[in-house]
Amino acid sequence: MTATMVMGLASILFLFAIIIGVMLAFARFGKGNNPPPVLVWWHGAFAILGFLILLYGAFFVGYPATATTGIVLIALAAIGGLIMHFKYDRRRQLIPVFMVWVHGVVAVVGFVMILYAMLNIADTTRL
Repeated sequence: MTATMVMGLASILFLFAIIIGVMLAFARFGKGNNPPPVLVWWHGAFAILGFLILLYGAFFVGYPATATTGIVLIALAAIGGLIMHFKYDRRRQLIPVFMVWVHGVVAVVGFVMILYAMLNIADTTRL
């Protein structure tokens, strides 16, 4: 398995997480209450699967520095997501809008860095 394949699979899962994350953000901003739990769990499930696949690739395949930086940013976004869930959502408190924005921006920047590394890697011809 090549680094491109690992990052590609993780990117597909992150794309699903991003789509659901946008739905979560609209639900939080639109109604003035926290989003529905089922969307939160699906968002987390796709993000966790993508992150675990990236970790597998980091330990067993190897990535360029850009992808490694993207993984660190996604890990920071995951920590922010866990804080939003356990500190606010589970206690039935409104999630601060600032945290939603920071979580989303950091995650998307990490995702774009992984995409950039995947598209610029030299081993795309080996499948």
